[in-house]
Amino acid sequence: MRGPIAVTGAAGFVGSRLIRLLRAEGLPVRGVVRSTRDVAPLRDLGCEIAVADVRERRSLEPAFAGCSAVVHLVAIVRERAGQTFDIINRVGAAHAATVARDAGVARFVHLSALGAALDAPRYLRSKWAGEEEVRRSGVPCVIFRPSILLAAGGGAAAQLADVVRFGSWYPLVLLLGGRGLFAWLGSLVPIVPVLGSGQYRSMPIALDDVLPALRQALDRDDLLGQTFEIGGPEVVTYDALVQRVARVLGLRRAALHLPGSLARAVVATLALLPNPPITPDEAAALFVDNVCDPGPAVRAFGLRVRPLDQALREALLGPGEKS
Repeated sequence: MRGPIAVTGAAGFVGSRLIRLLRAEGLPVRGVVRSTRDVAPLRDLGCEIAVADVRERRSLEPAFAGCSAVVHLVAIVRERAGQTFDIINRVGAAHAATVARDAGVARFVHLSALGAALDAPRYLRSKWAGEEEVRRSGVPCVIFRPSILLAAGGGAAAQLADVVRFGSWYPLVLLLGGRGLFAWLGSLVPIVPVLGSGQYRSMPIALDDVLPALRQALDRDDLLGQTFEIGGPEVVTYDALVQRVARVLGLRRAALHLPGSLARAVVATLALLPNPPITPDEAAALFVDNVCDPGPAVRAFGLRVRPLDQALREALLGPGEKS
């Protein structure tokens, strides 16, 4: 690779870990961020910093100039003012892909999501539209669709832990804080509200088991033009996942299932909060089975995928810890 690897969303949950992997190999990396507020850890890794916004095509031009490859990680799962699914997940991907193409990069690696499809709920449909923009751009690309990614320090694992730990009190934790108080109340009322049947399925996977695939995609020509779905070694229902998380945390929790009409009403009401625990779009995506055949990706990249319980322990308690 003659030029640096540009990573959009460099300070994020996936980006920061990918950059650590790339820098450990001594590869030059240019972290593309919207703000320099949280880039000290990236600078400590010897990462060059570029400021750009995927909503502004021209801002990406200097960020990608001279780069050998681009890894595009920027996406949102929750809309906010000025940041809609269409603008960030579709248009942002289109801007990144076309600027990368015009910059002459040898490889564009795009992170999508398992379940992305034209007929999917809004979030997943926007991820499918982003994929289509990347393919249409003509940039040499590899696309990944991972299931739920597990790692310490945030993401889905941290959210699941809070859902299990606080149960019915979780919305108040987000609104008021007071984690100690509400954890105590959660132990007094050990119930986790579950939307609908709780039988919708996913295949959670350790983020560290996915990163090697992203790394290989940067310089393997045989992968060009392909889309890879990546899931963990087990298909697990949401009910079962809640119990697995509770077991890792050393907690006992019972599920309280909210039937369809009540679940929709609860989600709509919670959406009025400044920081709701779940939005209607997130609920719609949650109900879609997030499963795939992981065999092709495992074979193509020679992945060694750790068992789900191990991935959960490491994400919730740290490496080497036992529940």
